[in-house]
Amino acid sequence: MVGDSVWDVEAAKKAGMPAIVVRSGGFGDDELRQAGAVAIYDTPGDLAKALDDTPLA
Repeated sequence: MVGDSVWDVEAAKKAGMPAIVVRSGGFGDDELRQAGAVAIYDTPGDLAKALDDTPLA
């Protein structure tokens, strides 16, 4: 799952899915990682460029 907030990461966990975060929700990296984000990207473009290298690949 791709999201931008701690709540998105928590929803992914409840669904049994890993979560990748794109920074736009105003949360800090520490908060997102503590919630369980497997990867964090600055922009959707950064995520698109790195799709083959994400933990989901």
